[in-house]
Amino acid sequence: MKAYCINLDRRPDRLAHMGAEFAKVGIPFERIAAVDGQKPEVAMLAAQLPLSSFNKRISVGAYGALQSHRTAWQRLVESGDNWALVFEDDLLLAPGMGALLLKGWIPADADIVKLETFRVRLHISDKQHAIGGGRSLARLCSTHVGAGSYAISADTARRLLLETESCRDPVDETLFNVDLPFFPSARIYQMFPAPVIQGDRVDVAKQKRHSGWQATSIPDRLIGGPDETGVAPETTLHRLWRRGREEIRARVRGTRYVVVQHG
Repeated sequence: MKAYCINLDRRPDRLAHMGAEFAKVGIPFERIAAVDGQKPEVAMLAAQLPLSSFNKRISVGAYGALQSHRTAWQRLVESGDNWALVFEDDLLLAPGMGALLLKGWIPADADIVKLETFRVRLHISDKQHAIGGGRSLARLCSTHVGAGSYAISADTARRLLLETESCRDPVDETLFNVDLPFFPSARIYQMFPAPVIQGDRVDVAKQKRHSGWQATSIPDRLIGGPDETGVAPETTLHRLWRRGREEIRARVRGTRYVVVQHG
């Protein structure tokens, strides 16, 4: 299984970082030149799209990221391979990831396996598939955004290439938001512990900062600021209420409501 790493030409620091990460875990990779939202022709195409599913316009950076992932999907389809690993370039990889290049660990019914965690609480199926090395897979049953790393089948890549020709949503929402069309019709698994995490989500007290590679290339995913959904920040009382509500939902639905840890 090939590994593709999406990287902007103007971010050689990130390419160097990912080269070291891949070498550390023994994964060879192919670089995919990212579509740069700072280029005028890319900005023009993004501006022509209708409003997103969140009633805002996708930012040029997020539009470039979407098109970059589409390039990775196209590369997989053209390769003739059945599966590929897709990575962005701001990640930390856990030991043992090299085993993911071996065959046999992906469930036969899977379309996508999410390898990354955002360290948020989410629903996964109560049914687990042990895959060795202390890792397991379970069906993802609720939204878990972030498209930093995932395994994708060629059939799913073909489908997504068609469905995203005029896509107006960020790629991680398109893939992993339960309220958008793709998620309910796909079989998406979550790996846990997750072997991949974005650099800016690591506890700064435990992870030494390097020379700026964690700095995001996409300040806002939707035009209108970082609060992309327009929802006010949660109060402590609302967070506790939501946690209790989701614990009840988990019992009713037969899911587990957990934080997927990195490691």
